[in-house]
Amino acid sequence: MKFFYLLRWFSLAALVALTGLAHANPARPAATDKFSKLPKRIDPAPLTLASSCIKPDQTVTLMAVGDVLLHDTLQKWASQQSQGFYAVMQDLQDLLSAADVTVANLEGPAAAAVLPNGHSVAEPASRYDASVYRGYPMFNYHPSIISDLKRVGVDVLQTANNHALDRRSLGVDRTIEAIQAQGLAFTGTRHSRATHQNWHAIHSVQKGAQRFNLAYLACTYGTNGLPDPQKQVLQCYQDKDTLLTTVRQLSAQPDVHAVVVLPHWGQEYQPQPNAAQMQLAREMAQAGATAIIGTHPHVVQPMEVIDTAEGTRVPVVYSLGNFMSHQIGLPQLSSLIYMLALAPNPQGKLVAQAVGWIPLLMKTGPSFSIQALDRLPPAQAAASRDLLLKTFSAEHLHAAQLPLWSQQSCKQ
Repeated sequence: MKFFYLLRWFSLAALVALTGLAHANPARPAATDKFSKLPKRIDPAPLTLASSCIKPDQTVTLMAVGDVLLHDTLQKWASQQSQGFYAVMQDLQDLLSAADVTVANLEGPAAAAVLPNGHSVAEPASRYDASVYRGYPMFNYHPSIISDLKRVGVDVLQTANNHALDRRSLGVDRTIEAIQAQGLAFTGTRHSRATHQNWHAIHSVQKGAQRFNLAYLACTYGTNGLPDPQKQVLQCYQDKDTLLTTVRQLSAQPDVHAVVVLPHWGQEYQPQPNAAQMQLAREMAQAGATAIIGTHPHVVQPMEVIDTAEGTRVPVVYSLGNFMSHQIGLPQLSSLIYMLALAPNPQGKLVAQAVGWIPLLMKTGPSFSIQALDRLPPAQAAASRDLLLKTFSAEHLHAAQLPLWSQQSCKQ
């Protein structure tokens, strides 16, 4: 692994080898009978949950967006803007801040003054210097990305992903410190001085006279082969026992009203989940997950509902695609705001009432912005909308406007 330390000076052959490692897929279990009953593909059919009738004043609305994956061109452009990364996301603030809680996958460190080898240096003069702060293949972002995500409405950050260790252990630590400084919740990584702490995060939501505690638990399929000697990143498959035990324990706690699992999994650029994803989703649902929201493939993957042995209906979306990136191709630039309506059952636990999605397009070129398709001229939105409708049902489309759930609100 020595070539990681000298990344910027190594030969092209070494860089190609690194590229292959950075996009390696997790080892998958051999085909067994447990996979034989899984669907070969998931089509964009409407999902039936507890109710299609939403009472907004009694419903906890969760929103989630996909990968925040900041390539060099995007970081450089944002560093030249007075509003930084917020300039890319600002047109979505009204939507993301309207939810009771919004989650995003921070795909890489936001570690102040750390090189790819994990060594600390003086803080660069710029928010992008192509060394400390840079993009592919060893990402690191200026910590202002965290305050900008908070400003646009994000409350919880998923930090377990294959780029979590791109600035080694110190990078994990400084990313966590930057998140904590902004008062956001995070899940999936731990500080090297706090490896006894829980993997999950609790975010509380006040709804009328009721207060609900939502637990979030993130994991990743791997860390691109980078070692994790201090056990700072939760692995979905390698640490599956820990993952499932944590879900069971959280779901059994009377003061935890929902358990949202955020796995970073699957095969890049594939429009369908693989058998390992679908099997793990069923195990997490049976363990007590309220909802499962996936990331990593950099393109969207479909939704389904898993029925547990106890009769609970657990919504799953396998991949949200890229929220903010500069990857090439319409599938990599088309994504969504995923919406989940949660309401208390007779036992006081939150259960899924409905799902929704707001289609998005990452616009690139001389400038960058993320736009809701509804707010673009039809000619600019058509190709992306058609692409997304091959994965998600039109029945669950939500207009890019407030109030939330207006088309599903109960008639007064």
